[in-house]
Amino acid sequence: MDALVVYCSQTGSAKTYAAWLAEDLACPVAPLEELDARGTDCDLVVFCSWFHAASLVGVKRFQAYMAAHPQKRYAVVAVGATPMPGPDYPASEHEEAFRRSFPAERYPDLPWCYCQGNFHFEQLSLADRLMMRAYFAMLRKSAREGNTRDGVALESMRAGFDGCRRAYLEPLHETLGTGSFVSFKIK
Repeated sequence: MDALVVYCSQTGSAKTYAAWLAEDLACPVAPLEELDARGTDCDLVVFCSWFHAASLVGVKRFQAYMAAHPQKRYAVVAVGATPMPGPDYPASEHEEAFRRSFPAERYPDLPWCYCQGNFHFEQLSLADRLMMRAYFAMLRKSAREGNTRDGVALESMRAGFDGCRRAYLEPLHETLGTGSFVSFKIK
């Protein structure tokens, strides 16, 4: 399979997942800005990006490429600070965030997976640090009102963490390896 993995990354998490995936697929990896130049000879393009304000960064550019090259196959790795799906973070929350960028009506068969990234306040841009301070205030208020999930999230983000795990790519590998990886048409 001729593939290319492209990424958008602010703190390095999406770039880390992109590098792991490119290594696993034995294909090149490049920043999203190089997609037009590097994507010409590939059958599969995987987009790794991070959630910012509940949308994936670079999504418009990637969607434009998809629309211009409907014969190719695509997949997405969505990276965020929230933990992997579990009792406190149902998969539906990750799906809802993903579908803000890739609505099911338009991209019904687009394979994707969620991967927890890292969070280090000091690595954020000034604008993002200001937004996060407001978010922290909201979490503090919610925690004081008894929401333990928000309290745990606040403490975790204050301390910083690296949640990147190569194993989180496994659902996408399963999809790629089973032959069930399907092309889709933009509606």
